[in-house]
Amino acid sequence: MEIYKFGAECLRENTNAVKNITQELLNFMDDMIETMILAPGVGLAGPQVGLNKDIFTINADEGIFEKIINPRVLKKEGISTFNEGCLSFPLLYSDVVRPEWIKVSYLNEDGEEVIKEGDGLWARCFQHELDHLSGVLFIDHLSKKQMKELKKDLKDIKKIGLSQNDLEKILLS
Repeated sequence: MEIYKFGAECLRENTNAVKNITQELLNFMDDMIETMILAPGVGLAGPQVGLNKDIFTINADEGIFEKIINPRVLKKEGISTFNEGCLSFPLLYSDVVRPEWIKVSYLNEDGEEVIKEGDGLWARCFQHELDHLSGVLFIDHLSKKQMKELKKDLKDIKKIGLSQNDLEKILLS
């Protein structure tokens, strides 16, 4: 399964709610988990693999792989800063400010509503992947100063799969 890199249009699109949880969708999400493990990463959203649906997978609780369908945040509290990366931005990391604690609702693979609350890596990962469903990327949370610092980290640009020109245009816009 291909993970789309920054610059791909599918990463900036809003996704659509899942109406029916089919075996085909669950198999696709199993493939997402396998791709996430191999990458390696702790989260992977539908748009990152070209599927315009409200789904993502996370592995933020040591070996607990969650399939998240039609997620939404019900409540959030506090502020936390953490150095984030993204499988769609290989080799790039920056501090991102997000709510520290969240209470969420989503459907599990059996179509049952789950209400969950948490903090730490799980909350951060959940919010990062949820952003992908609205076409929001982690760089959208960065200051101009942080974006300039990121640009310095782009020396190894060919490993990312975009030209220097493309990335400069993106980071300066």
